[in-house]
Amino acid sequence: MTEQASQVNISKLAVGLVGNVTRVALTVVSVPLVVLPQESRQRVRKAVADASLAIVALPRELSDMGEKLVEQAYEGKIEAPQLPRVEEVTDRVRNFTERMGRAAQEFTSSVANATSRAGDAVEQTAARVDEWVEKP
Repeated sequence: MTEQASQVNISKLAVGLVGNVTRVALTVVSVPLVVLPQESRQRVRKAVADASLAIVALPRELSDMGEKLVEQAYEGKIEAPQLPRVEEVTDRVRNFTERMGRAAQEFTSSVANATSRAGDAVEQTAARVDEWVEKP
């Protein structure tokens, strides 16, 4: 048996193990469905089955994608990513920091305005209560 064939077998075993563990977990989760009405129970079971298929398919897809990436890297088909220049990163960080600063200032002024309005409303209410108490 070649090394690649053994890796494929291990990959298939891992996918099978994850699938079986997921099936058991979903079966345990679906036990309380007995208390639901028949129609709702069928809908939930179908949703659980769909989620189970998606969860089982995910490791297989990731494994297949990983194998393709490893093959491409081994064959030298993957190029090194083009990293941005330091100046570009610096400009992006500076712009982000400026936007966050403006957002913080706007938030602070909004909170200050809301606090001021709330304080004015409290003062007006207190004045009305004082007038009501002072009137005979």
